[in-house]
Amino acid sequence: MFSANENIALRQHKRRIVQYFESTIPEDALDKGTSVMVMQVACRAPGCVPLETAVVIVFPKLGEELLKDLPESCGGTFKTKILMPMADVTKEDVLD
Repeated sequence: MFSANENIALRQHKRRIVQYFESTIPEDALDKGTSVMVMQVACRAPGCVPLETAVVIVFPKLGEELLKDLPESCGGTFKTKILMPMADVTKEDVLD
């Protein structure tokens, strides 16, 4: 369980990372309902980093591709992860 201060810090990191991802998505796609979700996930599998940042981008079903060359943007979900805790994620990590 996290302390109140740890929860505040995690929420701040989450907001920052969501902003990084949203800055890469066209404004009209966001206006049509595209959502970005970020969470920190613990991994206990051998060879796995202890904490990673999972990202899910949910696109509305509009019958059109909102992002060129991303089939999921036609009403699906795009999932990715960054192999580090949310506190360590930089804008450069998102842009890579």
